[in-house]
Amino acid sequence: MKKHVLLIALAAGVFATACKKEKEASGADDRGLTAGTINTPCTGAFGPVDLPEIISGNRTLSNDTIYLLDGKTWVKNGTLTIEPGTVIRGVKKATAADASALIVTTGALINAQGTETCPIVFTSNEATPAPGDWGGVVILGNAEICTPSGTAQIEGITAAPAGVTYTYGGTTADATSGVFSYVRIEYAGAVIIEGNELNGLTLGGVGCGTKLDHVATYYGADDGFEFFGGNVNAKYLLAVANNDDQFDFDFGYRGSLQFLVSIIDPAAAYAANNSNGIESDGGTVVTNPERICHTRPVISNMTIVGAEGSTTSPLLYGARVRVNSHIVFRNSIITGYPAAGITLESAHSIASNAGTANDTCRSAVDSTYIFDDIVETSGTTEYLNVSPRHSSAAIAANPGNIGLNGPFSTTMSDYFDSFSQLLAPSTTPATLPGRFCGLSPVACSTVFSFNTVSWKGGALDAAGNYWLSDSWLQFSGY
Repeated sequence: MKKHVLLIALAAGVFATACKKEKEASGADDRGLTAGTINTPCTGAFGPVDLPEIISGNRTLSNDTIYLLDGKTWVKNGTLTIEPGTVIRGVKKATAADASALIVTTGALINAQGTETCPIVFTSNEATPAPGDWGGVVILGNAEICTPSGTAQIEGITAAPAGVTYTYGGTTADATSGVFSYVRIEYAGAVIIEGNELNGLTLGGVGCGTKLDHVATYYGADDGFEFFGGNVNAKYLLAVANNDDQFDFDFGYRGSLQFLVSIIDPAAAYAANNSNGIESDGGTVVTNPERICHTRPVISNMTIVGAEGSTTSPLLYGARVRVNSHIVFRNSIITGYPAAGITLESAHSIASNAGTANDTCRSAVDSTYIFDDIVETSGTTEYLNVSPRHSSAAIAANPGNIGLNGPFSTTMSDYFDSFSQLLAPSTTPATLPGRFCGLSPVACSTVFSFNTVSWKGGALDAAGNYWLSDSWLQFSGY
């Protein structure tokens, strides 16, 4: 595994508050230039500095300073720019409703463009961090969502300061919320009550004009990624050991995704009877005119790794497709989920999976299409209500037949080792050619396309490199 100065610096930490939180701030970053203890090639030695409750207008967070989210910080109107290598720490609060979080509201933009050597890091401010120490990052936009009104208030938030709203949704399909790239989010999540939670990264109505790639969520208290409607496309997303679902799609999300990896830590705690690699739910019946909105993520080259043995953790399904939801799931691998690998749970989901085994390029926009995947479970059922399976290698009898170097490890750092490359394809069927017909982005096709590669699973990038060993992912909390 690569060794990096940044990893050591993040483990050291700075936990004091440098200044009283402002009510509202805009313009140039006022850092106070108070000497701190973190000093790496990416991150300087000033701070920590509290972020204000409201950032109005344009502001830049400089990578020579450590910042604190002490409660919720709301970005409205302008652009929040975060320099590569910047570290932002969430302060732990007494209740989930008060959890610290960064919220980029509809109409505002985030310009968080990290790099492989200098990622932007959101993490806990606790000396001994744990899942749920702070709330997470929320980005809201005005692309279409599936609710009767076409708008909604985002989950996990109960109130906003005067002049700020957490409503999202609209009609602008190619809307942009900015750039979110080479970002790590650690120990986030806040569960107010079931069904009202913050996640590592929450995306509400985010349009496909947004650049979203190379984002990782580690050890969160709820979902790693949750997409509420919108159609933002993304590549290189990693979810590790988040308490509930690793990826969650809802409210009519219809984006395209490639090179995704989901890994659970068998030593971590998970939500009983509710933890899936993917959970996909639809929206509601919409009137004027009446129609049923369908969530439909279009996914290629994803690897979902559960636990070896059905009783290791209270996991459920590799991919759970529920009410009013469809899915396109191609060239992907699922292993280690006890209830089933893939399940279709509603009449709409089951009926939409009505193609034939020879219909390899089907792209009907309201259909489920599961093709050319490899599914193995730690239980006995690979597929539930999935027929036909549209797959040249539908079921692997055991983990050794899925064609990865080593899908299960109790040493989490092994997954990110450039030498062992546990999730890289090693033999057939993982190295059988993938099929890329029938995959297309719903919108913004000129700025997103699927890369055609000759393997299944998501751990190799478009050039065939094991991207899980890239330096921006090296994390000290395994």
